[in-house]
Amino acid sequence: MIRIDRYLTQRKLASALAEIVGEDWFGSELKLPDSRRRWDMAFCTDGHTTVVEYDGDAHYRDPLKIKIDSEKDAIAESLEYTVVRIPYWIQLDSEMLLHYFGITAVIQQDFPHGFITTKLFPASYCEMGISRFRRELQSLQPVYRMRLLHHFVIVQKSMVLNTCCRQRYETLCSQ
Repeated sequence: MIRIDRYLTQRKLASALAEIVGEDWFGSELKLPDSRRRWDMAFCTDGHTTVVEYDGDAHYRDPLKIKIDSEKDAIAESLEYTVVRIPYWIQLDSEMLLHYFGITAVIQQDFPHGFITTKLFPASYCEMGISRFRRELQSLQPVYRMRLLHHFVIVQKSMVLNTCCRQRYETLCSQ
């Protein structure tokens, strides 16, 4: 069993995948052919290479980063590699491992899918990032999509409630 404490990061994703695929692990920060750019991580199973990119919030806010991601994907696909992009709002658990990689393993992850409260929300995304978010959200099975949206609503309500309470407190203090 693999345990991931707190929310997923690129380092935690790499560590979990390395443990799962074992000797098929190629490593992290792999240089693209004829380029200064790098893929986050990769592994090979049954003679087929899978490139894995962990996409933090900047991959939804910065159009240049989104363009570079598309170029990196095109290079991988030209080499007949599979590209798997893990958005920062997804946590790696057994179900997501099967969804993204077709691999079965027991992963214990207690952090819920959804937006980390210290990260940015879709309202902060650029237009290309919003399109990307929609595509990725639609690629999820309905049960995961609903869990994510439910979490988003809870976080939003909490933020609104905190804002209202803070405003009420400030009003009371100023009287």
